[in-house]
Amino acid sequence: MKTSTSALAILFVASLCCQVFSSPTSVNLSGRCCVQYSTKPLPSSRVVMYEHTGSHCPQLAVIFTTHAGKMVCGKPGDKWVQDIVNRQKDKASSG
Repeated sequence: MKTSTSALAILFVASLCCQVFSSPTSVNLSGRCCVQYSTKPLPSSRVVMYEHTGSHCPQLAVIFTTHAGKMVCGKPGDKWVQDIVNRQKDKASSG
């Protein structure tokens, strides 16, 4: 019983990740969109790159990619999001 519950939980989390970070290519040809924002700040030391969602998305967001390849959506107006974007810009301009 524990095995089937664990498997179901893993499938649920996997489907949620897919909904947050991608859309079918037949619908979304302009890039990724975010369905929800992260509720907790991401440590800037884990961020490798960021990108802004396009105008085709229903809500604006910043998508951060971590060293582990995980993608996290942030609300552009949040201070932690702006801080990471500014640090990434500083890194890019300094070297």
